[in-house]
Parts: sequence; structure tokens; C-alpha cells
Amino acid sequence: MEGICLLVSEAIRRLEAEGWSVEIADDGLRLNNGQLARVIPYRDSLTSLVDRGDTDDALWTLRRAKSARKRPTP
Repeated sequence: MEGICLLVSEAIRRLEAEGWSVEIADDGLRLNNGQLARVIPYRDSLTSLVDRGDTDDALWTLRRAKSARKRPTP
């Protein structure tokens, strides 16, 4: 397994703190924030790990979408 992985419970805490609604599904964590949706696949179904890079990418996407909504249109 490459990279650093997070336990599902830690990943959910981080994602919910950023405004994502998180659902635990068979294939991974299903995320939704009202405008964006994403699935973070499990890396190891036996220990329910998710890749930290995937989680960080989801958080970055949400932050970017929030900042785009705050900018006034010319």
C-alpha cells in the first residue's frame, strides 16, 4: 500500500469539519456538500483505511469551491 493512510473515523472527522456530509458505503466514503460530490475509495477494506492524499484532495476541492462562491462576479 502506497502513501499514508487514515482510519475511516479520522478521515470522517476531518471531512465533516470542512463541511462535507459523509456516508460510509461499501466501496468507500461518499461525500456531498450540497454542490459537490465525491467518493474516496477504501485502500484496505479489512482495516477500513483511506488514502490521506485522497482525503486532502477532497478538502482542497471543497475549499476551492467555497472561495470561488465568495468571489463577486464582474
